[in-house]
Amino acid sequence: MFKYTILSEEVKSDFAFEVNADSLSELFRGAGIAMMEAMVSVKEFKAKRVWEFKIESDTLDLLMFDFLGELVFVKDVESVLFKDYEIKIEETDKFKLSCKAFGDDIDYEKYEILTDVKAVTMHKFVLEKRTDEWYCHIILDL
Repeated sequence: MFKYTILSEEVKSDFAFEVNADSLSELFRGAGIAMMEAMVSVKEFKAKRVWEFKIESDTLDLLMFDFLGELVFVKDVESVLFKDYEIKIEETDKFKLSCKAFGDDIDYEKYEILTDVKAVTMHKFVLEKRTDEWYCHIILDL
């Protein structure tokens, strides 16, 4: 399980959020959903297709940064947004993420598109394991 909070008072021209989750994969899932909330009402959005991708990074921070960056890249290249994710993370010599992203084409007739995320920033970026949960704080450039 995860819970995300949109931090609308923290930044004026960007989009900030934080996620608390009971597992690392749920933290990434929550961050992906929170990021999409900046662009479309996730509750109204329908998942009609599946995209799969894998990424790897040296650290968990970079894995999250790369994961969200990949979502922005796929959105820009294929004109899609995502409703939900199935995520598996494993640690070997690097951190590896496998993702199934469920989404649909950006369609201004069907969905209320709110804004466009241009990039993930490292400004005030936090990803950490707390006593009994995972936590992240992320700011997106709009």
